Amino acid sequence: MSSLQLGTLEKAYKILDLYNEHAESFTFSEIVEKTGLEKGSVQRLLYTLQNLGLLRRHQRYKRYSLSPRFISYAVSHLQTDPLLIQATKYLEPLARQTTESVGLGIMDGIHVFYINRIPNLVSHDFALLPVRRYAYCTAAGRAIMSRLSERDIDNILEHSPMRRFTSRTVIDKAELRRLLGQAREEGVAWQDGEIFDMEMGVAAPVMGDGDMPVGAVTISIEKSRYSLEAARERFTDLVRAAAQDMSSPSLSASRFPPSWGG
Repeated sequence: MSSLQLGTLEKAYKILDLYNEHAESFTFSEIVEKTGLEKGSVQRLLYTLQNLGLLRRHQRYKRYSLSPRFISYAVSHLQTDPLLIQATKYLEPLARQTTESVGLGIMDGIHVFYINRIPNLVSHDFALLPVRRYAYCTAAGRAIMSRLSERDIDNILEHSPMRRFTSRTVIDKAELRRLLGQAREEGVAWQDGEIFDMEMGVAAPVMGDGDMPVGAVTISIEKSRYSLEAARERFTDLVRAAAQDMSSPSLSASRFPPSWGG
């Protein structure tokens, strides 16, 4: 650990990171067991996090959960992040050109979050946002990963659960590395029915400060309308151009991988 890194803050992060998946709340004993921290340290950290308004404690069941403060942080991020602010300006023309669902994905740890989305202008499909997916089986995740170091890619694949969502979901790590290499060469990444049987996706990385990926422009394509070969011919240049237009050295890149989830 770097001498600049605060051990106490790292311990507090271990507690907060427990909520990174779908757990609603934890008891004191569960937090001690899952973090591996000493009881005294956990007690002091929980007291501090509760007093700061980051955690709340159910008085009857004595379970700790995240407070609404994190919603406030999330809203502030959505309203002020330069990439998210400018996204619609580039996504709307792409949606009109393709008449398919288009969106912007950003990555945290092993997950991709779809924050901005313009629905299919023909079918007017609807999806609640944000949506979280595992990066390894999504076009957006692969587009972003294709521009990361081999070490970061190895870490992401190591921590990913490698679950099959359809019969076509690629979970072989060697094959995933091959697909990432192909995406790096072509400037776009694909998934073919790996999340939903009747949907394929293509994405291109948005690059920021230090030539690091800050997100990915993605198009969701109905397989009933296109074969993979026809979709490649129709959408590759469009999604790549939109991502290039959105890229800027003024966009801040996160450190990869910043957090892990199971």
